[in-house]
Order: sequence, then structure tokens, then C-alpha cells
Amino acid sequence: MEFIGKAGWAAPRLKDAALSLDKLREGYLEMILAMRTLYQKCKLVHGDLSEYNILYFEGHLYIIDVSQAVDLDHPHALDFLKEDCKHVSVFFKKHGVAVMTVRELFDFIVDPTIGDDSIDSYLEEVQENIVARGNISVEDEIADSVFVQSYIPKTLGEVKNVEEDVIRITSGKDTEDMYYKTITGLKEALSKVKSLPGQEQLHSQDAIMNHAEVSPIHQDVYSNSHESESVSEAECVSDSDSGSESESDSQTDENGENFSDRKRKGSSSESMVQATIDKRAARKENKKKVKEEKREARKTKMPKAVKKKAVQKGKKKLARSHKTR
Repeated sequence: MEFIGKAGWAAPRLKDAALSLDKLREGYLEMILAMRTLYQKCKLVHGDLSEYNILYFEGHLYIIDVSQAVDLDHPHALDFLKEDCKHVSVFFKKHGVAVMTVRELFDFIVDPTIGDDSIDSYLEEVQENIVARGNISVEDEIADSVFVQSYIPKTLGEVKNVEEDVIRITSGKDTEDMYYKTITGLKEALSKVKSLPGQEQLHSQDAIMNHAEVSPIHQDVYSNSHESESVSEAECVSDSDSGSESESDSQTDENGENFSDRKRKGSSSESMVQATIDKRAARKENKKKVKEEKREARKTKMPKAVKKKAVQKGKKKLARSHKTR
């Protein structure tokens, strides 16, 4: 612990510090960088960040009450982070600073693809976009409100229909409501897919998953799918060596793609989906088993009233024994 102040006088809260617009702009930049550092390096979310928990001292901002912060494994960590982004943005916007939207700030904090050496260029680009659009519109405010109240998966393992979302990405459909793109790494994968020629985008689902930050569950799924794909490829090679490869498999379509390759890709996708279904079924079966065990335990459990009487009876016996002594 360290006292933040001078000559026994505590540094003022940001709420009470009378700062010029230039100082507020500097403070905003310093604060969003501190929020990113707290998330990326310390693996923490403050959870109650606002002008009341920020001190201003000698030209810098200091975050206090960090002891209440939660780690990233907390089930509501991202909800707390969205609220922190909202409070910080509202304060600085109210004092005339051109700020990011809540979603832009959230994405900047959680984006794992922004390196330390590229933060400055990233923020310069964001600043240019803020100046170009001017004040935040009513539509942007509504979009932020929806974003703050929306559920955001931390990993692809928490996404219900990740395969459908990947199809949306590769087909060029609107993905603005896909809030988990940045935190899972799909945003970077999407940009790489868009830079590919049109024909290659049709077969870029595996590339998207490889570039995204896949959860352990999905890593197992995809590794299993690739193993099955490798097995099918080995079988095809064996068949070709023995001269038993069918004529239809050796044919190619007008784009030069072998039909057998397309079959292998189809079987890979099917095995991926099947593996996901099997895991969900296993989790469901485990939950059912736990519930049954608890139900059986309750059958032999002593009722509270009986237990209370037994405790009182024991106390009375103990008291009588003390009296007889």
C-alpha cells in the first residue's frame, strides 16, 4: 500500500479534479491503456471502475480499489468489463473528450492480436475514425446499449453454433452482431479471409479456425477432425497404390478440384460436428448422473427438525452430566 497525495493531503478523485480539456484527453488515453494492461498483463477486470475510483496526482491517473477486481475466469468478468468501459466513456464524453464507443473500447482491451509495438498505430487509426464520424450518433448509443446487455462467449467452446457463424463469415454476410469475434481471434481471421481470392474464400473455414483462439474443447474437436481427415487421405493413397482408385474419385470439377478432396472435406466437417454433439451429450449425461446422486443422498439425509432435536437432546444430557459432577 502506498499513500497517493502530498503532505498528508490525499490526491483528488477524477470526479473532483478540475482538469483542462487537454489534460482530460491525456487522461483518457492513459486510462484506456491502463485498462488494457490490467486485462492483458494482469488478467484482471476492475469491476467498479469510474471517476470515483480514479485519482489524479501529478499529471497521472491512478486506479484504486483494485482489491475488488476479479480474474478473467470469473463468470461475470466480461459483464464487469463492459460496465467499466461504459462508465469511463460516459465520464470523458461528458467533459468534451472524443471517445470510442463502448464496443470499440471493449474490443481494444480484449483484442489478443494487438502487439505492444502496434498499439500506437492502432490508436491513431481509431482516432482518425472518431474525428471522421464526429459525435457519437443516437444509433451508436443504441448499439452500445444492446452490446452492454448482450452475452459474449470467451472462447469458441462457449459458442452454440460456431460452424454456422463460420459459414456466415466465409459467405460475406453481416457479422456486426457477432460480439465474440475480437476476443476469440475470429476478427483477425476474418480480415485474412477477406484478403483471399474469391474461390479460396469458399474453402477457408479451416483457416479461420486455425487463426482463431480456439478453446481446449474445440481444439480436441478440430484435432480429431484433422486426424480423421489424415486417415482418409492415407486410405486414398493406399487405394491408388493398389490401383483400386475409382474413376469418379479421380475426376476433377471445372475449378480443378478433385472430387475425392471434396469428399474428404465433407467427412471432416461431419466428424467435427459429430464430435461436438458427442461432447454435449456426455456433459448432459454427467449432469443427469450428478442430479441422481444428489437425489439419492437426500433420501438418507436426516431432516433438519430431527437433527435439531437430537442436538438439543445432546446439549441437555451434557448439561445434566455437568450438574451431577
